[in-house]
This record gives sequence, C-alpha cells and structure tokens, in this order.
Amino acid sequence: MLLASRLRLPDDTGALLWDLDGVVLDTLSLEVGIVQDLLAEHVPAVAPVDREAVRRAFPHTIPVFWRLLLEGAGAEPDDALVRTLTDALEDARTTGAPAVLPGVRELLDAAAAAGLAVAVVSNNPVAHIEELLDHAGLRSAFAHVVGNDQGLPGKPAPDMYLAGAEAVGLAPARCVALEDSLLGAAAARAAGCHVVGVATGAATFGELEASADVDRAFLAFTPSTAVLAPGDVTAKSLRSPNEFVSHMLEHIAWRTGCSFTLAWACNDWGWLGEAVGAQLGPLLDGPQATSRALGLIDDGSCEVTLTRGGDWTTLNGVGPVDAERFVGLRVEQLAAGGALVEILRGLGAACGLGITIDVASVEDPHHTWEAIFRAVGVALRGLSDTLRAHADGTGSTVVPNDGRRAQAGYGLRVEAASPEAVRVVRTTAESVCTADVALAGGPLTLTLATSPSVSCDGLIDLVGRLGMAAGLGGTIDFSALELSSSHVVAEDVGMTLGAAVKELATARMDAFGIEGAGSSLGAAPGEPIRVGISWEGRKFLQLVPLGWTREALRDQLIGGTLASGLFSEDLDDFLDGFVGGMGVSVVVHWEPVTDLDAAWVLVFTGLGAALAELLAPNHAKRALIAGVKATLA
Repeated sequence: MLLASRLRLPDDTGALLWDLDGVVLDTLSLEVGIVQDLLAEHVPAVAPVDREAVRRAFPHTIPVFWRLLLEGAGAEPDDALVRTLTDALEDARTTGAPAVLPGVRELLDAAAAAGLAVAVVSNNPVAHIEELLDHAGLRSAFAHVVGNDQGLPGKPAPDMYLAGAEAVGLAPARCVALEDSLLGAAAARAAGCHVVGVATGAATFGELEASADVDRAFLAFTPSTAVLAPGDVTAKSLRSPNEFVSHMLEHIAWRTGCSFTLAWACNDWGWLGEAVGAQLGPLLDGPQATSRALGLIDDGSCEVTLTRGGDWTTLNGVGPVDAERFVGLRVEQLAAGGALVEILRGLGAACGLGITIDVASVEDPHHTWEAIFRAVGVALRGLSDTLRAHADGTGSTVVPNDGRRAQAGYGLRVEAASPEAVRVVRTTAESVCTADVALAGGPLTLTLATSPSVSCDGLIDLVGRLGMAAGLGGTIDFSALELSSSHVVAEDVGMTLGAAVKELATARMDAFGIEGAGSSLGAAPGEPIRVGISWEGRKFLQLVPLGWTREALRDQLIGGTLASGLFSEDLDDFLDGFVGGMGVSVVVHWEPVTDLDAAWVLVFTGLGAALAELLAPNHAKRALIAGVKATLA
C-alpha cells in the first residue's frame, strides 16, 4: 500500500497511530527556542544548551526532559526548579504554534482516501494534544487521541500503543506506528505494531535505522521518486539516505546511458529497486531473451545474467567466494550488502527479469558491488534497442559533443612544478582535489569538504604523519559535496598526492637526479610494518603478511574500523590511489599487529619515510626517465 508517494505500508494495514511531537508537529524546533528563554530566565548561570541536547531529551516526559537538560548543563535539578520549568514549558507549548511537518497533511488525506483509521498516541496530556491539533487545523483528521494522563504507563511501555490499537478496533499487528524517538519505537514494537521511524524529531536517521524496533526509517515524509531517461549521464541529482546506495544506482544509470534524478527519503530498498525498474522496464524493447555481462572494477569481478520472464534474483559465490559471507560484509555506509540485494530484487521484479549474479572475486567488497551494478547496467542495455541506439550514436537522444570535458577540466592538471614544489589539480565529475606540495618544513595539511555521511576526518592525521616522515609540507584540499563516498575520498586524495609527488620527483630527477627508490627500514628499524617504494618498476601494490596468513591480513583490512571512524578498506584504497597516481611499486611487509590504529600509523609513516629516501638526491641518476628500470632516453 502506497500513500501519496511518501509512505509504503504492509498490505494489511488498517490504521496509522501517530506520535505527535516531532512526527505530526515540529515541536522540536519550537522547543529549542523556548528552552533557551526559560533557562535564561530561571537558571541564568547555565550556558545555552544546543539543539542536540534538546533533541536527546525530547522524547521524555517534561519533568524528565528538564532533569536531563539540567544535569547535562551541570545544574542541580531540584524538584522545585523542575516543577517551575515544567509548568513554564507547558504554558509556552500551549501558546506556541509549531509548524506541521512536511508531508503530514498529504499522508492524512491519503489515509482517509484509503479508508485507514488514524489516531494520536503521545506522551502528552489529552487536552494539550487536542489544543495543539486545533491550532494546526488537524483535530478533525484524528478520530482518537491517547495521552499520558489516562492512567497508562508512558512510553517505552507498550500500553499506550495497545490502547491506540484498541481505540481503532484493530489488532496491533494491523497498525503502523509513526515515531520519531527510540523510546516510542520500543513502545510500539512491544505492542506488536509495524514501526516506521522518521528523523524529524528526537532520533537521527542512523539511530532509527540501526534500531531493532524500527521496520523502516525515513528522513522525512517527502515524496520518494526516481526518474531515468536516455540522455546525458552527467545530468544527475542523487539524494538518498545512503550515498553508497546512490552510487550503485549511478552505475546503472551510467551504463544504460541515462540521466538520473533520485529523491529518496527512506530505507525501503526493495521499493527503491521497484521505482528504478519501473523507469527502465519500458526501455527494454529489444528481442533478446537473455543478456549477460562481466562486471569488473579494480579487484572485484562478477558475471551477471538477465532473463526475461524470470521472477527471481540469486547471488552465488564462484570458486573460493562465499556468497553469504560477502553479502554480510559492511560496505561503506551500509552495515551489510543485503540492502543492495533488496534493490536488485525490486528492480528485477519491476522489469519482469530474473537476475543471476555469480561473484568471482572479492577483495574490497565495495569494488565487487560496483562491479555487480555496473554489469547489471550493461546487461540491461543488452535487452534494449533504444538504449543501444543511444550508446552507439544512432538514437534520437544522442547529444553532440559540446566540449563539456574540456570546459570542466576533467583529469589531472599540473599548474606548477619545480624540484622543490608542485601544484596539481585533479577534477572528476564528482570531486576536485588540489595538492600544493613542497619539500619544506611544516605540516602537510589535508582539508575535506564532503557530505555528512562520510567519515574521513581520521585521514587528516594519517596524511599529516606521512608528510612529516617524507619531509613534505603544504596543503591538500578535497571537495565532493554533491555525491561522495569514503573510499572515493581516500582514493582520490591518495591519487592526487601520488600525482603531485610524481611531478616533484620528475623535476628533481631532471635537475640533479634522485635515488628513485626507498624504504622505511633505515628510518624505523625493528618496526613490525615496513614499507618499500620503487620508481623503477611497474605500478603495483602488494601487502605481504609475515608471520600470519594472507586471509588473516585481509580480514583485518576488510571490515575493520579505526577509532576515528575510518574504514580499513578505504585506507587500502588510499594506497591503491597513491600507487596509481605516482606510477610506482609499493610493498608493505606486515607482521601481525592487533591494534588497527597503530598498524595504519606505521603504514603511513613508513610510506613517508620511503618517499623521503626516494626523493633524496643521487647525481649518478641525473636525467634518467622515471619508469620501467629507469631506462635512459
């Protein structure tokens, strides 16, 4: 059951049970201002509290709310003060006019049209609830109101939701509870309701999605839509609760040659797959019954088969690949790959396709998932005359070359290079990274402008350590606000720094000759992780386990999270990017190190020490060409 393109419900849903604060009304925004005024009046010694503190206390009853705020601010929550603040907040709430949150009126209208019962279940007194609903013009939309002054234990006890289900005359299992707080979600789950969490009040989307009490999490009750059409693949606007999901669907749009507008508000990934499939299905106008594609990105590969008329999606492991383990691995912002399987199943169902995915190689799981979605996109194009015509230039949607690539400056641009300092800029469709690097004292400073979901701040410290060990100073600036993922950040920074060091090394080689290779053995004897680098061979990265198995090392590199929130597999991508950008061979001799943070500090400082040796003057090698065996010109 779909309501107003905003909320998908179980088919047997008979009622919506709404929390009030933070779900129907934006009382959180109103309350933040009221709290500051009341604290300034009654507890002037307490500094203003921030929105986050108010948000965390928001789902509790008003007296508990004040105790939590006062304790957090370092003030004594004595009973008299709590009573005074409680009375004042209740008065202020009744005179205030919180806004109705986006999408609520549309959902209430759609619920009425669908014959669904609606009720409010709130940790507020009934009279207060009704007054707020009156002010908002919504009182008539709710047939029943359950409040905290009817002799029932408050949330998180299930009693209020049980009373709400009884009021609408349905079993709790046929009721959908709409909640913004983990306390409320726990109450609804205990009552047996289907629970929808919306991140417009007490809990964040991440908190709701991670809760076992929440069936579906929403950013807001805004429409969820996906629009694809043959056209310019750079014409895209992608918004979803998870940027890795957006990135995977972007692979399909890219391979099918479609422009793509995605505005998705929830983690109902099967629904998202169906929405994308509904757009692509009409384009599958070719005569082919099946289509196959081999997907490959970096160290991940797979084979995909699409079959018309199928109603299944299967993902199999080939050779040493354990499919169940692969799907269970974390993949960037996703706790596991199951969400991506849901998307593919939804897409296949909407297109009337059976999808078989044979996973052949897994190192970093995000590379393999990229390979899967890339192959799905290529195979979809194989079932479409329209999409193939668009790709080969015979279709009506083909856009002549307008010099966009040149205008955008995509690729690497060397803006300055000398034996002491370089400036390079690397531009892609999603990101810009600039490296100003010099052989000089002072720190190598990294700044990151990314989306809030990307956790890469810990990379700043590691790059600084690399620079210090290498004797490099300067700045690296990375920006990708439109669409980003943590592995893209790490790999792009590594690639741009590698390209900058390549230009620096080339200028020094031409001017007076350099060593051309180096290691961290001399700088850090006895360390359990040692790094070597050579400019005299092919591009290559090898992590060599010493004293333990390759499988044990991979287990540490895949799925490990540093204290800063960095993912180990993303730091592996930094090394890949650096090697590609500089065009060097790097080997890391890696003894067992149980402390993940300590291990990566040793890797980055070791790479810096090896670079310092590579860049050191060696006049015997002057004017040699960097590359295979440093051959003479």
